[in-house]
Amino acid sequence: MTDKNNFIGIYPDCLNAEFCQTLINKFDSDSRTYQGQTGQGVDANKKDSLDLMLDPHQDWHAELSAIHQITLHGLIRYAREYPHFLVGALSLNWTPPGSNQAKEIRAEDITSMDDSLLANFITSVFRLGKTNLQKYNKGSGGYHHWHSEHYPHPHDESNASLHRTLLWMYYLNDVEKGGGTSFYYQNQTISPKTGTLVIAPAGFTHTHKGEIPESNDKYILTSWVMYKTREELYKIK
Repeated sequence: MTDKNNFIGIYPDCLNAEFCQTLINKFDSDSRTYQGQTGQGVDANKKDSLDLMLDPHQDWHAELSAIHQITLHGLIRYAREYPHFLVGALSLNWTPPGSNQAKEIRAEDITSMDDSLLANFITSVFRLGKTNLQKYNKGSGGYHHWHSEHYPHPHDESNASLHRTLLWMYYLNDVEKGGGTSFYYQNQTISPKTGTLVIAPAGFTHTHKGEIPESNDKYILTSWVMYKTREELYKIK
């Protein structure tokens, strides 16, 4: 479900409730959680959360693999609605069914591709960023600071954050009051519902923040869709 005018994809029930609860339980029992931080470091006035980056931990890789596959299916849906996400910046070629001649992919071609072919094109151009599981405590937690995701990182020499194209986020539990994700320019707040996937552009046009959950704690998974490195995209050695 998307509003074509705001580029925010909202896809309910992408993760089932049992899997979401398993993630929450595992997170709550993990001793490696830490105070959440922004690109500038720990500042609870901006972001007040308890976080765990899943990628470095082998014991989370089975869950990560499942999350990545489901996220790819969400990106297929998003690309069909906003095909220039895939073909607007790079020129990709394909050989349409029934043809022997390769041609440049156009936006209208994406609607006729099957899911497996479209998935191949998405994964040839993009990678998923590291996945962060976050808990926001009832009554105090939140990402209070209006922010976007595309910026030069002060501590990462590769500046992978400049490769961010989309943000993606799963709500792992319902929050009946508060806890929504508010998008500034779109004047829209999305309420957390278990298993819902949200995809949106990473740039300043989709400046956003996380409201304080009032009824109960809030859990999310979040990361980015990023361009692959130039070495990977252009086969530079």
